[in-house]
Amino acid sequence: MHGATVMVVDDDEDSAVVLQVALERAGFEVTVARSMLDACAALATTAVDVLVTDYSLGDGDAVELITTLGARRPRVAVLVTGYGSPEDRARSRAAGFDTHLLKPVSLDELVRAIRDKLVRSSPSGAALEE
Repeated sequence: MHGATVMVVDDDEDSAVVLQVALERAGFEVTVARSMLDACAALATTAVDVLVTDYSLGDGDAVELITTLGARRPRVAVLVTGYGSPEDRARSRAAGFDTHLLKPVSLDELVRAIRDKLVRSSPSGAALEE
């Protein structure tokens, strides 16, 4: 998926690195932010196609993050979390997340979800290069 950019937001360094390496191996260009404030600052000056974020970020949470981003929200937003009740899923959908994946997430499932949502959100709906 050459050319698609992803920002991983996770305050856990090990989790962030695992996601970064897996997504880079899948062909994405990946940047990492370690907090909600870092993510907001980076996205104020740099657009990305996909946001992949943990729910709890130390200085806020994923719902606050996506709400704060507003119009700067990437076209695809993926929540990776340990919270999976129907209420949690409804809350993430209402906040604007396209996908809600439970930890421990399968990296193959994450890549498939991102690719699927990118294709669906593209103006032409055309398949993206793998």
